[in-house]
Parts: sequence; C-alpha cells; structure tokens
Amino acid sequence: MHGLTLDAPAIARQARPGQFLQMDCHPSLTLPRPFSIMNTDPETGMVEVFYKVVGVGTGYMEQWRPGDQPWVLGPLGSSFTEPPEGCRAVLVAGGVGLAPLRFWADRLRQRGIGVTLLWGLEAETVPFATVPARIGLPGGVIESPLALAREEQRGIVTRLASITKKPGFFHGWVSDLLHQVLEGTRGADGPVHLYVCGPTAMMVAVTELAKQWKLKGEISLEGTMACGFGGCAGCAVPVYHGDDWRFVRSCTEGPVLPLDQILWHIPEVNTNSCNKEGERRSCL
Repeated sequence: MHGLTLDAPAIARQARPGQFLQMDCHPSLTLPRPFSIMNTDPETGMVEVFYKVVGVGTGYMEQWRPGDQPWVLGPLGSSFTEPPEGCRAVLVAGGVGLAPLRFWADRLRQRGIGVTLLWGLEAETVPFATVPARIGLPGGVIESPLALAREEQRGIVTRLASITKKPGFFHGWVSDLLHQVLEGTRGADGPVHLYVCGPTAMMVAVTELAKQWKLKGEISLEGTMACGFGGCAGCAVPVYHGDDWRFVRSCTEGPVLPLDQILWHIPEVNTNSCNKEGERRSCL
C-alpha cells in the first residue's frame, strides 16, 4: 500500500469526502484509473490518495518520483452527507477503502460529531503510524489495542482488524468487529449511522449487519471506471427503485450511495416479453 501526495490546488479547494480522481498512470494506457481522495489541504494545494499495486496502471504509479506530472481529473462523483442530528458515526473500512473514510472522519470530528473508525487490514505492516489506544471502545475485545496515531490525536476512536492474528488487532473480519462494537455500545447515547467502503464481500457483510440492526448509512463503491464522468456507463450498478430496480452510474450518481439502496444480486430477468422471432420487442 502506498500514499501519494499531489500538488493540485484547484482540486484541494473543491474536493469533498467521498469524491475521487481519475489519473492517467502511463501514456501507454488507454484509460485512466480512479482513486478516492484521502485528504486535502486547501491552503497548500495538497491532495492525498492511497492505493495498492494491483495491476499495470498502479505498477507504473509505484515508479513515480517527485516532480512527475501525471494528468489528473477531479474531483468527481458524489460525497458523504452528515448523519442525522444526535447520531454517532461508525465508519467501516477495508484495505484501501480507508481513504475516503479517513477524509470523512476528520470532517465529522471538526463538526463535533462522535466518530469510530474500524479498519480491516491484511497487509503485513500498517502503512500509517500507530499508538496504543487510549480512547475506550466498549464491545471491542482486543488485547492491548492499537489506534491510528493521527486519528487518536484528533479524538477519533480507531481499531484495527485482521483475519491473521496480530498484536493489537481484533482477530477476525472487520464486520465481526463491527458486530462486537454494536453489541458493546447497545443503549449508548445516540443511534449509529454507518459509512462503509472496501472490498465487495466486506460491504455485503456490513450491509447484512445493518439490516439486522436496522441501521442507516452510506456506502462508497469501489470499482473500475472508464471515463469517470458518466459518458460510457461502464460503471453501472443495480439499485433498488421502489418495488423494482434500475442501474445507476457509480461515477456520477455515486460512488457514495445510501447503504440500503445497493442491489448486490441482480434478479433474474423475466424473458416472457423479450425479443422473439419476427418481433421488435427487447428486454434491453
């Protein structure tokens, strides 16, 4: 996992948590790659992203050096919205899904909202400074828990989870940690409002947990985007639409969408009215 700092004053002034950038990783590649914004500083013009090398594009990025000037488009997409008044924010991240939630945690704390950030991480080392956790978290059964140092300083509760047993980590999926936290804070002041970003399997697990606990929230989708501004419809995702469902483009209507709106499994299409020989009807 790698952090990247860009000198992009216009983006830094406009970006909101949950939005993303499109970056041209190399002249030999046809399409740019999307990256969530992890932090900005409007005064210095700094924009931070957080990425993992998973293919050719990010492999080229790993070779970038100070002074390189990649083509960058942004900020793009929708952003998170504040929880209802009186709610506590619980943010659940998996892997590089930490990026938009770290940005959002800072903004929420600045507005006086209580924030808990849970991060599922399978990397061998934590790519950010950690400290022994000082802020209590009922329900998080972790021996000598670690916290992210920057967040700890800012009064944001953080806990780490991994399916590999590691000192200071919750041993299990981050969704299991969320379950324990919800159990431990049952009856605490204010209802919980969820914010989620990470691998699809993790987001599905958290969505199911949200249904069990009758929780609302928002989810930031991770996925491949070709154009990034709605022209190609290559990033379409199914969502509930009343009693039916429809597709929305995750680069424009998303990537941030209501947690209970995502349709993770597309229903079977009724083919009774689809194309038949000699007719001009279509399911499309």
